[in-house]
Amino acid sequence: MTRKFSSISVETGLATGISNSATSMTVDSGTGSALLGGVTLAAGNVDTFGVALDVDTQNEEIIYITANSSDTFTIVRGQAGTSAISHTAGASVKHVLNSADLNAFEAGLDSGSGGTVSSLLLMGG
Repeated sequence: MTRKFSSISVETGLATGISNSATSMTVDSGTGSALLGGVTLAAGNVDTFGVALDVDTQNEEIIYITANSSDTFTIVRGQAGTSAISHTAGASVKHVLNSADLNAFEAGLDSGSGGTVSSLLLMGG
């Protein structure tokens, strides 16, 4: 899967609550496109777009969006060491960079260039 990122993603909220086993979510009407911030997800669930639900609370959960249709998203729950839990309508939904993203980045450096994040930072890269 290819990880997708946006620097112009806009935070939104859940339009309806979701259970801990939900595999889709709907955000506030008309905000789905802004949440993706210009990112287009390829068909077939081959791309991921990381978001956090209930940002900066004890209920924060990292999920990956793998597909979308307007304001409704197909999601993979409990990512980056978080657990799938229920979230109520109005819970914040925000695009985030998380530990799994950074681990994947470092693994790519280690296997692709022979370097590490530490050596990259020391080189001023």
